[in-house]
Amino acid sequence: MKRKGEKEKERGEKIIEAAVCPFCACLCDDVVISISVAENKIKEIRNACTFGVKKFLSAEKTERRIKKPRVDGKETSYEVAIEKAVSILREVKKPIIYGMSNIGCNAQRVALEIAKLKKGVCDISESICHNFLYQELRKGEYPFYYALLDEIRDNANVIVYWGSNPLRSHPRHLSKFSLYPVGRYAMKGVMDRDLVTIDLVDIELKKISRWFFQVNPGTGEDAKIAEIMKQLVKKETNNGELRELVKDTAAIDFDTIVKITDRLKKAFYGVIFVGLGIFSSENALRNVKAIFALVEALNKEGVKFVMFPMKGHFNVMGAVQLLLRETGYPFGVDFSRNRIFEPGKTTVLDVIKRKEVDAALIVGADPFSSFPKDTVRKLCDIPVIIIDPFESPTAQFSTVVFPAAIAGVEAEEIAYRMDGLPLKLEKILNCDYPSDKLILERLLESL
Repeated sequence: MKRKGEKEKERGEKIIEAAVCPFCACLCDDVVISISVAENKIKEIRNACTFGVKKFLSAEKTERRIKKPRVDGKETSYEVAIEKAVSILREVKKPIIYGMSNIGCNAQRVALEIAKLKKGVCDISESICHNFLYQELRKGEYPFYYALLDEIRDNANVIVYWGSNPLRSHPRHLSKFSLYPVGRYAMKGVMDRDLVTIDLVDIELKKISRWFFQVNPGTGEDAKIAEIMKQLVKKETNNGELRELVKDTAAIDFDTIVKITDRLKKAFYGVIFVGLGIFSSENALRNVKAIFALVEALNKEGVKFVMFPMKGHFNVMGAVQLLLRETGYPFGVDFSRNRIFEPGKTTVLDVIKRKEVDAALIVGADPFSSFPKDTVRKLCDIPVIIIDPFESPTAQFSTVVFPAAIAGVEAEEIAYRMDGLPLKLEKILNCDYPSDKLILERLLESL
């Protein structure tokens, strides 16, 4: 019996009608892919964005692939590489297992077991990208935090992108989940919705936004805008006093803030999509607190509003969900300590900086391209084991390198969408590479 969503044609063509795209955390699940069975090649891709198309076709970009396992820069077999990696992990006292946001849930579980077994540190990209968000979430209950994207699509008539440019990071976000799609209470799609954009630069969203604010970096203007809006919602301060607060701030037009706030207060359902422009800014903690306070004030006034962080990597939510279930913490878990979670002490940049770890197992990440230079130098001082389909600066400097199948293209897996919805990733093409999960299982079994 043929699988649902898949048809076989007499000419040797296979069509997968509802493939899930493993590029970003949108995990678009309506991609149609036509495959030549005889050639083991993708012939046509429909409904995917440019990034999604490149991800599916990356299996054919042989010049970018890691061809064979390597030990100390020399190509070898998987057996020899496994033996070397196991010997490293056996000898060290406290390794760090890092990455995990670009691999499937089944592989993530095995990576976590290795961290537990070795009493090491298990960390993911969230400790760098959304650290301040979780610090604020730990302080109290936030019923207005998060919602299913389907709920937002059906209900939201006021949409705010704050420090986020989905046209560059999540190209189908606007068309599938926020501004353009027809919803239960937005029957005319974009005609029934208002878009507000606040960002550091003059981004493309300005052209389709009803209101656009360009704030100056490093000035705290994001937090100031949110704080003024909150006071307007709660009517704590008269408009004359608030106007005085912003008269010297060129980027903030008080009359426009009043108009935007009035629209937020009249929303049937609103959402603030918050991106790395907020979470990774110089005033990140203050910005996050101020936006939380604004959304809380709106909800207390009877306006349904949610705050929604824009996740990047395709399965970062799977890693967060796994760590929360297994440990109660979202990232940066140190199994060698009594207090296993302490941001600023147990997270990846901190343990490497203090030279607390003596080896690194990197899975589906490229820290040599994204970490500060000082951290990278310290990482060079310890043995590094990497599992990845593609060549990268990290792979070039690793002691042991394992090429792997691409999850969602060459290997079947599970991934969590940015709103926490689990989806099955199909195996689209055959390949000779083992999956991330299989390599990690070999390491775990040998340990």
